[in-house]
Amino acid sequence: IGAYRESDGKPYVLPSVQKARQWLGSRPSEWLHEYLPIEGLSEFLHGSENLLFGNLTAMVHKVSCQALSGTGAVRLVFEFLVRHYQASKTIYIPAITWANHWNIARDAGLSAIPYRYLVPGSTNLDVQGLLDDLRTAPQNSIVLLHLCAHNPTGVDPDRQTWIKIAEIIAQNHLFPIFDSAYLGFASGDVDNDAYPFRLFVEKGLMPWACVSFSKNFGLYSERVGAVHATLGSMDESPKVLGHLKKIARAMYSNPPAFGARLVAHILNDPTLKTSWQHSLGHMAERISMMRAELRKRLEKQLKAHPKYSDWSHVTSQIGMFSFTGLEPHHVQALRHKHHIYILDNGRISMAGLNHNNLQQFADAVVDVLTDAQIHNQAMPDQTNEQNIPQNASSEDASLGLSSENDPLIIKEDEIEQSKEEVQEQQQHSMPDL
Repeated sequence: IGAYRESDGKPYVLPSVQKARQWLGSRPSEWLHEYLPIEGLSEFLHGSENLLFGNLTAMVHKVSCQALSGTGAVRLVFEFLVRHYQASKTIYIPAITWANHWNIARDAGLSAIPYRYLVPGSTNLDVQGLLDDLRTAPQNSIVLLHLCAHNPTGVDPDRQTWIKIAEIIAQNHLFPIFDSAYLGFASGDVDNDAYPFRLFVEKGLMPWACVSFSKNFGLYSERVGAVHATLGSMDESPKVLGHLKKIARAMYSNPPAFGARLVAHILNDPTLKTSWQHSLGHMAERISMMRAELRKRLEKQLKAHPKYSDWSHVTSQIGMFSFTGLEPHHVQALRHKHHIYILDNGRISMAGLNHNNLQQFADAVVDVLTDAQIHNQAMPDQTNEQNIPQNASSEDASLGLSSENDPLIIKEDEIEQSKEEVQEQQQHSMPDL
């Protein structure tokens, strides 16, 4: 599932969160249950800004608005763009992405176009395809980017590629929106994970960010998130914030307070912040250890099978998830023969592995890869009457959600078709720039 688990398979309540809860419990004034302002808790927003912008915080014009975790932040931004960004209503989204991105864009009223992400049939980033698709995107189009720990692949651009992406964003006057679900959680280092956003800020690209505190603070149920909008001038600040608040007012009126107060206290208390940073390192290190162990065991056991002997992609990926490269018939065999359940596209949650089940999982993978019978017959999936979308999120998968109308599986011909549709629409309507 899309939640971190400790080596015993149980949820991890961060020590800093435990202490912050105790602190809140000792302050009756924090438990009056009054409404927060529509834009949210100011101490939380300042702390979130400092995390994301780092030393650039005081150097740029920006506004921030608390949101209902990352999902709510994305929806808030998309709604804003539909209503107030007149230059384009088209957003470019990675062809492989968190499935809910498509749902949110559709429901907000944006026209979503996929751009290439992985090389077809591999676990490698399609750098040239990604750059070409952004280069040919119409000027002023919106582009959604994963800040770090790309979900579901775990494949991130390197820094040189981010620089090239930034250059294309500048040349094409594209509007960059970062989805930041794993800030600090990916590498254990907030500054390292925030590099792409800060690069865009330094280059004057005025990026926006949708930030979630579910993964990096373990506050999954508290729905703590924020929208951070980089602006061109101070005059824009009250206008943008006012429109964000107007949308938030109609959607949920006010954000929840408890989780925001926890995060604010931790980020503004030096001792607790240090403890939190230690926890980030601990979680990232445990996942990295599982990656290394899984790779070592699979390469050792599959040494005699050259086709399946290289598992370096498991350790080159980052974050909670890994694209294993297993094909749908392998996944079905894992279910039927070994009762191991992963997504049809072979994505697994590395946080679900531990020393108690790692060898069992490795043995099962080796079995389905080397069993000739599996390759010679199609195995119908009878675990669920509905097919789990190929790049569905962990939440969608756990609920068995699917829709024939949701573009969850994006193929090359569909990418080209989508581009043609956008070009045709633009020929018949001139946007107000």
